[in-house]
Amino acid sequence: MFWWFGAILVWRESAGRITQPVAEADIDLTGNIAPPALYQARIETGRGAECAAAGGAGWFLDGGAEMAETADVVVIGGGCIGTSIAWQLAGRGAGRVVLLEKSGIAAGATGWSSAIVRMHYVHEPLIRMALFGRRMFENFADEVGGDCGFRRVGFLVLVPQHEVPVARRVVGAQKGLGIDATMLSPEEISEIEPRLSLEGVAAGTWEPDSGHADGTGTASAFAQAARQAGADLRIGVEVTSVQAVDGGSIRVATAAGDIEAGSVVLAAGYRTSALLKRLGVELPIKPVRHSIAVVERSAAFGAPHPVVSDRVQRGYYRPEGSGLALLGDHDPLEGEIDHDIETDKPPPPDAIARLTGRFAARFPSEADATYRRGYTGVYDTTPDFQPALGAVKAVPGLYVAAGFSGHGFKLSPAVGRMLSDVVLDGDTQVADISMFRVERFAEGKLVAAPEGYGTRSLA
Repeated sequence: MFWWFGAILVWRESAGRITQPVAEADIDLTGNIAPPALYQARIETGRGAECAAAGGAGWFLDGGAEMAETADVVVIGGGCIGTSIAWQLAGRGAGRVVLLEKSGIAAGATGWSSAIVRMHYVHEPLIRMALFGRRMFENFADEVGGDCGFRRVGFLVLVPQHEVPVARRVVGAQKGLGIDATMLSPEEISEIEPRLSLEGVAAGTWEPDSGHADGTGTASAFAQAARQAGADLRIGVEVTSVQAVDGGSIRVATAAGDIEAGSVVLAAGYRTSALLKRLGVELPIKPVRHSIAVVERSAAFGAPHPVVSDRVQRGYYRPEGSGLALLGDHDPLEGEIDHDIETDKPPPPDAIARLTGRFAARFPSEADATYRRGYTGVYDTTPDFQPALGAVKAVPGLYVAAGFSGHGFKLSPAVGRMLSDVVLDGDTQVADISMFRVERFAEGKLVAAPEGYGTRSLA
C-alpha cells in the first residue's frame, strides 16, 4: 500500500494496525503511522512490514551514506523525549545538534501513547514538570509550531477511601503551584460526569485544564521545529555503542559511521539500558508490553467524557474524537515482559476483557459499547517507575532521559528544557532534577511514594 504525501513516499503493511493517519504530519516525519493519532482509519491485515524513502525532504538516510564526523551534541532517540531535547538544544544555540533514530519519529513508545496530559503527581518535581508541559501543550502552535492535538477535556481522578488523605495533599501541592485543581465529593463528581457509577469511590480530584493530545503529532512537530532550528535529523540509523574517548569527547558508533561529540543524550527508551551497561552504568529497565482497547460508545451516550483515572478499578478511560474511548491499565507492570519491542502485537483476549469490563462497570450505559480494535505498546519501566534524567557522573559529557515507565509523554516538554539546561548550563530551574539521577539505582536509593499511594500507577 502506497501513499504520497508531499516529498515522502510511504509503503505500509501491518497486521491489524491502523494505517492511515488523520494528520499529514504523521507521515511526513515518521515513515510509519501510530494509532493514537485518532482513529478515523482503516485496518489492514498481513505481516508487519514498512519502509520509507525520502524524496528530497532530508529526513531519511541511506544506510550507506556518509555520516557527519563530529557534532557538539548527539541525541539518540526519536520519540517525544528525544525530539523535544533536540529542539531545545538547537533552538538555544548548542552548536551542531544531530539526532539519531533507528526506525522513525514516534516509532516506539510515543507512537502508542494514550498521550494523557495531567498534573496529578505526588512528588513536587513531577507536578512542576507536568505543569510546564501542560502550558506548552495549550500554546503549542505558538511555542513549537505544528499541531500536538491537545484537547482540554479535563482530568478526573476517582479515589478510594484509603487514598483520600494523599489525594488531598496532592491537590494542596498543585494549588500551591497555581494549578486549578479541586477536591470533590461524590456528589460533585456526579455534577461533572453524571454518567459515572461511583461504586467504591470516596472522593475525586478535578483538573479542568488537563486533557489529552497526540503522541505522533507532538513528536513530529518537535522534530520539525528541531530541523528548522538547525538540527540534523538522521532517521534509519541504529546506534550500536557509545564510548568515552581520549580528550573528553564521546564516540557514537553506528552502522553508517561514527560521530564524535562533546555531549551525548541517551533518550532511546528501553534500548538506553544496554548502551549504558557497556559503560558500566546501571539503569535497570524492563520492557513491559501494555494493552489498549478502543471502544465505540453508544449513540445515546452524548458528549465525550473527561479523561478519567479510576484508582478504584486501576484503569483509565480517555475519550477519542466524538465517539470512541481508549481504555488502559494504571499499573505499568500490568503486562508481559517483552524484549521484542519493535514488533507490533495484538492485545491478549484477557486484557481486552479486563479493560472493557472496567469501562462498562464505571459507565453502566456502555455495557454494550462496541469493541473496535486493540493494540499494544511497550513501557520502559524502572524499579521505582520514575525516569533517569540528567548527567551520568561516571562519563563526563553523557546524559540520559529514559525509563519513563508509561508517563513520559506529558513530561516531554519539560524534559526537553531540563536536559538542554543541564547540557548547556549544568543545572535547571524547571524542577529539582536530582530526584531522577541515574546513580540511585546502583545505590539502592529508589524514589518512594507516600503511604496510601502506590508507585505502580500511571495516575
